[in-house]
Amino acid sequence: MMMMHAYVPTYVPDPAKPGAARFHCSALRTDLRVAECLDRFVDANALSRRDSPCFKCKQGQKNRECFAAS
Repeated sequence: MMMMHAYVPTYVPDPAKPGAARFHCSALRTDLRVAECLDRFVDANALSRRDSPCFKCKQGQKNRECFAAS
């Protein structure tokens, strides 16, 4: 049985170190820096890498939107 969790914002901007914040990536099941998440998310979607867990990742999309707004 798979448990669904409510989305918890993963990106907390730090003006001194943008992209250095760490969070738990549910797709990769590991801790990542936001900058690494953004790189993987943008690459997977720009190149249509459908086999990547980062392709159309909701968590990556939220990180991208928060990072762009900061």
